Amino acid sequence: METIINQLFWLWVPLSFLPVWLRIALVTYLIIMLIRPIICRLVPTLLHWASRFVIKGIELISYPVMVCFHSLMSKKRKNDNHQIPGWIEFIEDIFSFSIKGLTKFARLFQLRRHHARKVRKGFRIAGLFFAVIIPIAILNNPTESYAKTWQRFETWVTEEKVEKALGYQLNHTEASVEEITTSTKISLTERFKEDGANIRETPSLNGEIIENLRANETVTFLDEENTDESGIKWLKVETDTGVIGWVSSRIVEEQ
Repeated sequence: METIINQLFWLWVPLSFLPVWLRIALVTYLIIMLIRPIICRLVPTLLHWASRFVIKGIELISYPVMVCFHSLMSKKRKNDNHQIPGWIEFIEDIFSFSIKGLTKFARLFQLRRHHARKVRKGFRIAGLFFAVIIPIAILNNPTESYAKTWQRFETWVTEEKVEKALGYQLNHTEASVEEITTSTKISLTERFKEDGANIRETPSLNGEIIENLRANETVTFLDEENTDESGIKWLKVETDTGVIGWVSSRIVEEQ
C-alpha cells in the first residue's frame, strides 16, 4: 500500500518544472476538486442517516412516554376529568415537532440531480477563484503562515518523497516562494540614527549585546519575530558580516 501511495508522488515531477505560481494554482484547484465528492456525497449521506438514527431514537423514547400519558389520562377519565394537562400537550408537541423537523432535514440532504449539478458548478467556480487568489496571496506575503506552510509542503514533497523515497533527482529549474522573493532589509529610523542601536543575542532588553547597528547600515530581516514580557516586539536579523541577533522593532524601519 505504501508503495502505491509513493507512486502518486510521481505526479509532482512534471509539476516541479512549472512556474511556482502555476504550481500553487494547480494544487489548489486539485485539492478543491478532491474535496468536492466528499462534501457532495459523503457528508450529505452521513447527515441523512444521522437524522434517521435520531428520529428512531426519539420514537423509541416517545413510545413509553406516550404509554404513560395514556395510562394517566385513562385514570382521569374514569374520574370524569377529561381535561388534558398543558404539560402533556407541550411534551407531545416537542416529540411531534422534533420528528417532523428531522424528517425534513433528512430529505434535504437527498440531493436531486439538478441540485448536484449546481453544487458541482459552484465547486468549479470556487476552484478557479482560489486558484487565482491563493498564488497571489502566497507570493505577495512570503512571511505569512500560509506561505510558509506551502514552502514546507513543497520541500517535503520534493526532498522527502520524490528525491529520497523515489530516488529521482529533480532539476530545480524553477524558484520556490523563498527564492523569488527579495530579502527584507531594515535600518534605523531617523530618530535613532545618531545614537545607533544594539543587536542582542536574545529577544530581550536583558539579552547580551553582540553587535551595534549604526546609522545608514542595513540588516536582513529573517522573518522571525518575538515579543518579550514587556510587550516589546523583537525582529531576528542578520548583518552583512553574518552576525545573527535580535533588534527592537521600535527603532527600525523597512527599507
